Amino acid sequence: MDIGVPFRDLGRVDVAAAVDRVRAIHDLEWTRNTFRQDVLADGAHAATRAILFRHEWVRWDNPWHVNTIEELIELWAAKKGIAAEPYLPVESAETDVGPVHTFAEWATYQDVLQPVVDAAIASLRTGRGIVTRLALVWLKPGAVIPPHDDGQILAHRAHRLHVPLLTPPGVEYKIGGKKLVMKHGHVYDFNNRLRHSVRHKGKQPRVNLFIDYYDDPGSYVPPQYSHY
Repeated sequence: MDIGVPFRDLGRVDVAAAVDRVRAIHDLEWTRNTFRQDVLADGAHAATRAILFRHEWVRWDNPWHVNTIEELIELWAAKKGIAAEPYLPVESAETDVGPVHTFAEWATYQDVLQPVVDAAIASLRTGRGIVTRLALVWLKPGAVIPPHDDGQILAHRAHRLHVPLLTPPGVEYKIGGKKLVMKHGHVYDFNNRLRHSVRHKGKQPRVNLFIDYYDDPGSYVPPQYSHY
C-alpha cells in the first residue's frame, strides 16, 4: 500500500513468546509446505522459506487462470506428486476482492502469534478490517532479494506490516531509495508499492512475521464476467 513515505515505524510490541516458538521451529517445518515459494511467490524469493497462515484470492485477476486457490493447490500438488488435501484452506472469509483463506498451520501457531498480530494492527484497526496475508518468512544468510514492487490488487489497498522476530546483524532493506535496518520487535508499515530490496550480509537466518491488513474492505460483489 502506498502510505506516502517509504515506511513507518509503528512502535514496539511484545514478541517474546513468538520468538521462543520461532527458535524451536525444526527445519522440516520450514520446508514441509513450499506452495507459497513455488507458486504464489513465483520463484522470486528463492532465498526464503515460509510458513503460510493466510492468503487472499482474487478470482478474476490472477496469473494462473484458475478460479479458486483450491484448484491451484491441486495442480501444484499433482505436479509434485503429493496429496493436495493437507494443504487446502480450512477456513475462508469473503471480501470485495474475493476470499481470504486460512490454512491448517495457523492452529499450531495462533496462541503465540495472535497477540502479536493484534498488537501490530492496533493503530490501524477498523471495525471491518481483515488480515488478508499472514506468514512467517525466513531469509537465509547471504541472500539478496533484488529490487521489485508488489503489483497485486491488495498491494494497492492493504497495509504490509513487517514484525522482525529473529534479527541478526547485517540485514538491510531499501525502500524507495531509503535504507532501513529493522529493530527487533518493532512493527513497520512497509510501502510495497515502492521498489524495494533486501540484502542479508549476516551469518544467521532472519525471520519476520508478514501481515497484510486491509482496513477498509467492502462487501463482496461478484464480477459480471470471468476471464476463465
